[in-house]
Amino acid sequence: MKIIAIAGGAATGKTTFAQYLAKRLPSAKILSLDHYYLDKPAHVPIEQHNFEAPTAFDFKEFHKALEDLKDELPIQMPQYKYTLGKRTSFTKFTPGQYLIIEGLYVLMHASIRSLLQYSFYLESPPDVVMSRYILKNLKESNYTPEYSIQQYFAFVRPAFFSYVTPTRQHSQMVVTNDYNSRLDLFLDDFLSKYQL
Repeated sequence: MKIIAIAGGAATGKTTFAQYLAKRLPSAKILSLDHYYLDKPAHVPIEQHNFEAPTAFDFKEFHKALEDLKDELPIQMPQYKYTLGKRTSFTKFTPGQYLIIEGLYVLMHASIRSLLQYSFYLESPPDVVMSRYILKNLKESNYTPEYSIQQYFAFVRPAFFSYVTPTRQHSQMVVTNDYNSRLDLFLDDFLSKYQL
């Protein structure tokens, strides 16, 4: 099994890119790092919990899952509920010919990078990121624009510059996803030239 990573900041199009790529590869599965959040401390309100920091994730369990999948073993994938700040169940996840992993920090740790066949890093202009972030939160969680802006400046922006940006150097391909970019056409062109 080949593992392909898609990294980048919040609202840069990682999930969309992963979905486009999965449709273009045989027997491809997507595993998001977002499934591997640690449970939020009980005393911290949801709006004050930093979901953007590396400390919010269980990298040890994520790495173990990748090793098992690479050995063609099924895993129990956590289901994380953001409104509760904790895992609520597990779902069986079986390996395919390709495994696409996506998330803020999939390129942060050398132990994970050593398992990769190829890696992409998505980046977008800051105004595009903020616009997407606000619209996504409004559509998926019904959060107000005011709330999203507060969260963006409190957590998303600082984490991007402190922790996400340094992982860019570990990617094999940097992809710019502007407001009018066509990631599907980029992948069609990329896959016509390179074999993953």
